[in-house]
Amino acid sequence: MFSPVPKEAGQADPNSAYYGMPIGNGPFKMREPWNHNVGIVLVRNDLYYGPKAHLDEVDFTIVGSDKPTEAEYASFQDGKADWARIPPPALPEASATYKPRKEFIAESRFGVNYLLVNVANPPLNNVKARQAISLAIDRDAIIGAAFKGFQTKATSLVPPPLSAFYQPGVCTSCAKADPVQARRLAQEGGVPPGTPVRFSFNTGGGHEEWVQLVAQQLQDTLGLNVDLQGMAYRDLVAKEEAPDATGLYRASWGSDYPSADGFLRPLLSASSFPPGDNRGRYDDPSFDSLLDRAQKANSESEKVALTKRAEDVAIGKDLALIPMWYRTQYRVFSNKFKNVALDSFENPTLADISLS
Repeated sequence: MFSPVPKEAGQADPNSAYYGMPIGNGPFKMREPWNHNVGIVLVRNDLYYGPKAHLDEVDFTIVGSDKPTEAEYASFQDGKADWARIPPPALPEASATYKPRKEFIAESRFGVNYLLVNVANPPLNNVKARQAISLAIDRDAIIGAAFKGFQTKATSLVPPPLSAFYQPGVCTSCAKADPVQARRLAQEGGVPPGTPVRFSFNTGGGHEEWVQLVAQQLQDTLGLNVDLQGMAYRDLVAKEEAPDATGLYRASWGSDYPSADGFLRPLLSASSFPPGDNRGRYDDPSFDSLLDRAQKANSESEKVALTKRAEDVAIGKDLALIPMWYRTQYRVFSNKFKNVALDSFENPTLADISLS
């Protein structure tokens, strides 16, 4: 997805005037330069080529908190914000309170949450080790405890909204925890009790509770020495991209387009090695060949069949990534607005929103 940039903007420079107040061609424009750590104000762009936005102004408040989701939701509850994400523990209360008032959004997205695994470096460069990890994780228990039941267990990488390509159960080690088989595979895969495994995640995104539960399950079931490391998102990406990357990483993916190829190719193709998004460095020529053949298929049925075979290889056979749950997004918003929905980036559809 691209946007035009004037030549005068020059190269990307955080200290430039353009960086502080970029010029675009969308339905809104910035009223003034970005007020760092405070907020951004947008006003309607009357030169926009399409239908004019209904709102005169949109104010974004930058939440200065190490728990931004909690801060957003609290601000909404206090009447200071019109839109907010919801911390997982508050989902039952938010649904009960705001759904009857038509102030609650629940949308299944073209996305999936998963564990990124470095498959090139020890200790998880053996498929049996990865299968052991997956079988040791009780997804149902985690969804119940951390998300109060407000997520759906993933047994594939391609999510349900892509119905023609969706293969529930292609990840045979995702459907149900099996501690006995997990321990057997761990031994065969070279990760016996005491093996150190690094598990990295980004802080501030509401992940703390569930990653701790996963780490505890891996320790309790497999006896692994899990080193749970929280860090800023940019540091997480840097760790994933490093040549000596190892272990597990909290990850999620949402496709810009309703395409199964938009999941499989960027996350698992050899052509997507860092700086691309295949940070686990999965490399299987048969997988890449199936994707390329699917892209050139003469019929939709052939494309679907070849794409499914590719997922069978990468997820069913090699478990190159470990699916956790599909991406369902929840938001609250003020009912003084109508036509409120999520766009492909899970942000509010500002161009369509109007006052009720």
